[in-house]
Amino acid sequence: MDPAPFSKEILKTGFVLENQVAQKLKAANWKVISNKYYVDDSKETVREIDLVAYRVTKVQHFTVYTVLIISCKKNEENAWALLARDIDLNDPNAEWWPLHTWSNDKALQYKLAETGKPRLYHEQLKVLGVTEALSTPAVEVFAFQEMNKVSGKPQNDKPIFDAVTSLIKAQAYELSALPARKKAPTIYQFNLVSVVDAELIRLMFRKNEITCSPLDSEHYLARYIVHKRETFSRIRFVKAEAFSSTLQDYSRLHEANCQWFSSECDSFYSGIMRNWERADVLAEDFKKQIQWPTVWLLERKFGQEIDIGSPSFIWDESEDTVGIGISARADVISFMNEDAKIIERTTKALKTVFRYVGKFKFTDEIPF
Repeated sequence: MDPAPFSKEILKTGFVLENQVAQKLKAANWKVISNKYYVDDSKETVREIDLVAYRVTKVQHFTVYTVLIISCKKNEENAWALLARDIDLNDPNAEWWPLHTWSNDKALQYKLAETGKPRLYHEQLKVLGVTEALSTPAVEVFAFQEMNKVSGKPQNDKPIFDAVTSLIKAQAYELSALPARKKAPTIYQFNLVSVVDAELIRLMFRKNEITCSPLDSEHYLARYIVHKRETFSRIRFVKAEAFSSTLQDYSRLHEANCQWFSSECDSFYSGIMRNWERADVLAEDFKKQIQWPTVWLLERKFGQEIDIGSPSFIWDESEDTVGIGISARADVISFMNEDAKIIERTTKALKTVFRYVGKFKFTDEIPF
């Protein structure tokens, strides 16, 4: 058997491109998973994504993952044409700054849920040096076609559509799988990249004219239904020859993610005891820290089991003190404010859970 045809013919497939992209990722210190399988949420069939790459760094008490989900496609005969028109960034039906993250850390969950956070994330990471990975789309890509490189004849959109849907569904799968996989405090930020070994062009529709221009990269905002919910995702189309330079900005993105998520975490804890809404996010964690030692000491003192309920928090401006509201009799509260072991345990819990070091008192006052 002559092995030469096999080595030659495999060059016509996308596997060579996939390997090249994987090697470039590894050289840039990204961890790479090839050919990962997942279950399609709508068809219940097994699908495959070419590459999942990630950078990981421990920041404060949590770990930051910046993730690239990558589709690799090759076409020798056809160009990938992205059909575009002028963008309207004020369109109320579009989400031009999507942010796909997952975290099991309560502080980060609270901060990421704030109104306007996705757009703020994009704006602030630009300040931190991320120039291309999160840039606002220059145009609105409204369709795509494979077109013959010689004649320009439209073929169809299936290969491009398949790349887009496989990326979106792989991201949805990863987001749904993380709660069962991760227990330690973690934050993931996802990016979708379609690397194409073909000519990449933009067909710009403006008034009665259609102009054609070559591209190295284009941002496409895809609207899709995943798990019966509408979602917007950024797909970054990248020409194979431009992937190396593109990857440099994704490395900057990871460094910026570490800085930004650390800053958001600090913002959550800053002055937290003066804001009962933020403090209440961690109330159960605080209760777990003090409950059983406190209940044991109260039972020994009063001869009966006493449930102090779920704590709440109110800031006393006049005394510069945090009030810890509990459901208990006045004599129980008085004892808790005087017992050295309860005070020691509570001091430690306030520092561990809230990063708070300062005065406190137990009270029956409930702020809401």
